[in-house]
Amino acid sequence: MFLLAILGTAGFQMLFQVTATRDRLEVQSNRLGELQRTFYWLAEDITQIANRPVRSAVDAELPPLLLNLDGESLFEFTRAGWTNPAADVSPARSNLQRVAYGLEGDKLIRQYWYHLDPIDETPTRRRQMLSGVDSLDLRFLDSSGEWQESWPPADSEDPGMPMAIEFKLELEDYGDVTRVFALPG
Repeated sequence: MFLLAILGTAGFQMLFQVTATRDRLEVQSNRLGELQRTFYWLAEDITQIANRPVRSAVDAELPPLLLNLDGESLFEFTRAGWTNPAADVSPARSNLQRVAYGLEGDKLIRQYWYHLDPIDETPTRRRQMLSGVDSLDLRFLDSSGEWQESWPPADSEDPGMPMAIEFKLELEDYGDVTRVFALPG
């Protein structure tokens, strides 16, 4: 009886450890999946940036790529490659899309508009990409090979598009994660 009690206790502890390990692995797997999806969407968007300015709802021209530290959108741009498979049955729309990424609390949010020159400032769709984000910093590589902290640079009249964009995410669980995306062209 004593031997069965020891074996039962050892078996229970082993089962408890296996279950706890499985739960931790599942949490880590979900977090890495969230991070991979975020970088997938960033790569999809950034590698298809188009040099097409837009008009805001108040009829102000916005550059094709805009870093806005004061507003709700941290980073806003026009991208190509937005297919419309239901063009025959749905209302026609462009294959260009206006996309913005911003932080809301500790969440990275991707938002987009159905129309490039909207009549409403509110994005059509919003999606949480990543949670647990402490900060997001962006840098832009200009044509002379210098990193710029803002785009368009303040001292440039018509800088065109940057050659690359560096995203530095400070995550509460992984620390700093940096990715550099080359732009088309």
